[in-house]
Amino acid sequence: MARNPRVRRSAALVFFTGVMMACAPIALAGPDCAPVRRGVPLPAAVDESSGVAVGLRQPSVLWTHNDDGSTLFALDSTGALLDSRPVRPRLRDWEDLAVARCEAHGSCVYMADTGDNAERRRPGTIRVLRIAEPGPSANSVLRGEVFPLRLPDGPRDIEAMFVLPDERLYLVTKGRNHAVTVYRYPGPLRPDTVTMEEVQRLGDGARPLADQVTGASALSDGGDVVAIRTYQSMVFYRMEGDTLAPLADGLVNLRTLEESQGEAVALGPGGLVVLTSEAGFFGSLGSMNLLRCRP
Repeated sequence: MARNPRVRRSAALVFFTGVMMACAPIALAGPDCAPVRRGVPLPAAVDESSGVAVGLRQPSVLWTHNDDGSTLFALDSTGALLDSRPVRPRLRDWEDLAVARCEAHGSCVYMADTGDNAERRRPGTIRVLRIAEPGPSANSVLRGEVFPLRLPDGPRDIEAMFVLPDERLYLVTKGRNHAVTVYRYPGPLRPDTVTMEEVQRLGDGARPLADQVTGASALSDGGDVVAIRTYQSMVFYRMEGDTLAPLADGLVNLRTLEESQGEAVALGPGGLVVLTSEAGFFGSLGSMNLLRCRP
C-alpha cells in the first residue's frame, strides 16, 4: 500500500521524537507500575494505533483504531485480532476513543474525529461519534451518532479524549502551538454544533515535541482517576469537579518501554494500563504494552 504524506510525516515524527526523548531529562519514577506484557506486536492492519480502550461488555476485549481510516478493531491482550468493523460515517482524522457507561445503550464507544495538524478545520467539522459498544464478532457496519463541535478559541489539534460517567466528555489539546487545554462538552450530547467550554490549561505555552499530548483515558467503569500521556511520559490525575489535579508522584516515565511513537492509553480494571504505539521504521509493527499501576 502506498504511503501518503501523512504517513511520511509520521515517520519523520518517529525519528525526531526518538532524538528528543534521548536528550530529555529523566522523569520521576511515578506510582507503583509493573509490566504485565511488553512490546506486544500489533496486527499489520493496525499500523497507526491512535486510540485504545478497554471493553466494558467484555473487559478482555481491547478496542483500537488507526488515525488514517475508519475501522474499529477488537484485540485481545496478546495483540491477536478478534474482529474489525467499518464505521460510518467515515472519520476524517480519528485520534482517540473511549468506552464508558451511557444511558442510551448501557455502554458506548466514543470516537474523537478531532485531529487537525494544521489547525485549520472549520467549526462543525471536528466531531465525536458514538455507537453502542459492539460484541467482538458481530460482522456488520457500525453506524455512529454524530455530535459536531466548535472550539471557543479557534482550531486546535486534539489527540486526546476521556469520558466520565453520565457522558461527561472532555477533549485535551496536543500543545503543538498553544498551551495544552482541557475542554468540556456542556450538557448531554446533541446533534447540533456545540461549543466546547475551556475548563483548564495544563501549562503556560506550547510544549516541545516529546511532551505533546497524544492520548487520555478515564476508568471505563467509573471512578475519578484520569491518565494523560505524551510521547515520553504519563501523568495520573484525579478529577476535582472539572479540574484535573495531578496525583502526588503520578508522573510515569515511558521511555524505558522503547515505543516507536507512543500514541494511546487506556485504563482498565484492577490497575490495568494499556499503551499502544504506531509502527516504526523498516517495517516494524506497531506495539502494545500492558502495565499494572497503583496511582
